[in-house]
Amino acid sequence: MKLMPKHSSTTKSFSVSSLMLAVILTAISCCSEKTIHAQSLDSIYRFSGGSGSTKTSGKVVDMTPAGVVIESRGKKTTIPSQEIRKIVYSGQSSQLDRTRERIMSGSYAQGLDEIEKVDDKKNPLVAHEIAFLKSWCHANLALIGDKPLKDGGTFVNAFLQKYKKSYHFYPMTELQGRLLLGLKLTDLAKAEFKKMADSQWPEYSYKGHYLLAEALNSQGQHDQAVSECEAILSSADNSDVAQQYKRLATCLKAKSQALAGETEGIEEPIRQLVKVENPDNKELFAAAYNAWGVYHFTAGRWKEAREKFLMTHLLMTSEANAHAEALFYLSKIWPKLENTDQANKSRELLKSRYRNSYWAQQLN
Repeated sequence: MKLMPKHSSTTKSFSVSSLMLAVILTAISCCSEKTIHAQSLDSIYRFSGGSGSTKTSGKVVDMTPAGVVIESRGKKTTIPSQEIRKIVYSGQSSQLDRTRERIMSGSYAQGLDEIEKVDDKKNPLVAHEIAFLKSWCHANLALIGDKPLKDGGTFVNAFLQKYKKSYHFYPMTELQGRLLLGLKLTDLAKAEFKKMADSQWPEYSYKGHYLLAEALNSQGQHDQAVSECEAILSSADNSDVAQQYKRLATCLKAKSQALAGETEGIEEPIRQLVKVENPDNKELFAAAYNAWGVYHFTAGRWKEAREKFLMTHLLMTSEANAHAEALFYLSKIWPKLENTDQANKSRELLKSRYRNSYWAQQLN
């Protein structure tokens, strides 16, 4: 009888175990390599038709005010700036993403405290994003009166000088113009709005013409303001953004004409907008009632003007600039109706809530 080695089953078991261990280690290695590769990518998140977004991953290799170039597997794709919701760069901390969301929701003071603690990981693209968010906070805090206008302007100007190719260029240019307008540097503000109007980004092009028209009105150049409104109204674009700005331009054109002393056919377009449009569109209704109020104000119809501006004051307080404008006109209207107490309340509210606004600067 031939005896088998006692250790044969143990050896076989050990060989199987070694093989399984090798397979497991190989799988872990592959997964680790894939994870490292995934983490090394930049990701551009784009707005979609709904509340979600589409994502393009690769390596950001260039950017301009018009768009960002991302390379993936040797293919370069340019994502237009107006389509970009956010960019998550390779290696950036998760805190940056959370802080960005907080800032873009309007929590500027808290967001500024948080962004100061975010490390750029020695990545120049991440440093660019941090600089943008810091400047965005300082500028918006200045516009709402929590910081001096000059301080906000210093941060925005520094960003625009250093990052001239940033895809944030036009949003920051708008802030620069608004800050300059608040400082009564209207010609400089107009130059910033002109850059926006000349851009290939439709929303900022329309917005540039609109803000330029408002600035022209502040200088008494009402005919030129009407021309800027016409530039919006004559567009063949029928997108949602275009339609909104065409409605807003209708209101601003009527206001510009009223300020120029015209009266014929001004009221009816505003009346029709208020009649048929959705009142949830606060931006439009504030613009409509303020234009309507200016129409009556320039004609000396104080009660009718008061009624229109009160609509903005009482129902559209979320629209900061329009609300400030309504308060300014109410401070002028109440004395005409022999109510100085209400006039003082309008003035004080304007100075306290919107002290850095263009309208607060116009108070005597």
